[in-house]
Amino acid sequence: MKFDSNITLTIVGTLIVAAGAYWYFFTGTGTDAPLTTDASQNAAQVHFQTLIAQLPASFDTAIFSEPNFLVLVDITVPIEPENSGRIDPFAPFFR
Repeated sequence: MKFDSNITLTIVGTLIVAAGAYWYFFTGTGTDAPLTTDASQNAAQVHFQTLIAQLPASFDTAIFSEPNFLVLVDITVPIEPENSGRIDPFAPFFR
């Protein structure tokens, strides 16, 4: 049985793409930053500070000492932790 050159090229191309995908997704260097941040800083603040550090501009921070800014009130609602559900939600109920 003789193989067509298009089939051979398709198989070789698929293997190359699969090997590249494996290398990209499953090989890590181990030097990635941890996913948690310090408890004293909010993750949004850390992200904002990182973005600001990358900008080539300077900002006038005098707005933070103006009376209009100082009267702002934090209206966030704290989220109370709740109990988690069943360990196996698909398990049958035994009565």
